[in-house]
Amino acid sequence: MINNIGLIKQSNKILIITHKGPDGDAVGSVCALGLLLKELRKEVTYVMDSLISDKMKIEKESDYFVQTTEDKFDLAIALDCSEKTFLFGHEYLENANKTVVIDHHITNKKYGDKNYVSDKVAAVGEIIIDIYEMLGVSISYEAAAWLYLSLATDTGNFRYSNVTADTHRKTAMLYEIRTDFDKINKQIEQYGLTRLKYLSKVIENVIVYSNNKVIISYIEIKDYVNKILDEEAEMQLQNMIDVIRNVENIEVAVLIKQAEENMFKVSLRSNGDFDVAAVAKQYGGGGHKKAAGCNASGNINNIISELKKIIIIE
Repeated sequence: MINNIGLIKQSNKILIITHKGPDGDAVGSVCALGLLLKELRKEVTYVMDSLISDKMKIEKESDYFVQTTEDKFDLAIALDCSEKTFLFGHEYLENANKTVVIDHHITNKKYGDKNYVSDKVAAVGEIIIDIYEMLGVSISYEAAAWLYLSLATDTGNFRYSNVTADTHRKTAMLYEIRTDFDKINKQIEQYGLTRLKYLSKVIENVIVYSNNKVIISYIEIKDYVNKILDEEAEMQLQNMIDVIRNVENIEVAVLIKQAEENMFKVSLRSNGDFDVAAVAKQYGGGGHKKAAGCNASGNINNIISELKKIIIIE
């Protein structure tokens, strides 16, 4: 799949970006790739959304994140993002001579000059490990942590069905470099009282239907501490859908977060064969068959009614 990385090898000044509201796979892949490029004596700039939880800043490379740049680049590399407009800092692609896209979303629009896309891997971090091997570069102690963050978070700590034997082989390689991943697990899984309050509201608003196989919940602006879906609220709500998706017998879970008046962010997860990416696509979003997202406008009750008509499991 990664059969020609000439653009990466030939470029000296490189920009790395990823999607808005970056998760563990995005942050981990960005930093692991950046460390690889620095080993090759490349000049690396990370443009990263400020909407990133401190829990994701597990090593010092995250100290180099910036939100803007005026530099010109030989190459821009976009990671873990299916569509150009979903990228944080997508306008900076215009500052690069070429763009490479590395992703694992089946809905990827292949917006780069070179596109390395595989939905067969559990996380983009798996592809980054492949690139390390292709270039003959050893994974450093710090890079191993970032790669573990990528793999662990996008697989639900290796519990999801996207995990393969190759995922475990690559994780075993990381354990040969360092073994303190329990500390990373603890850092990314712990939460405070504010998140607990949001979780109680999400549980209170739960709707279950379709023979108890579909669960939908929502949270509104009035429920946020600052009465706005700001960075703090976004971070507190991150991965909260995983709580409701783990209810017994649930095959599809939906969490709707109000962003502003009549505008909502929708996260969708599938535990079975139902393709939530197809649902997200109807709203202009995308993702994987089992994990996707989109935006929806209108009244919360109407949005829920519409989703209940689309997501039906016999």
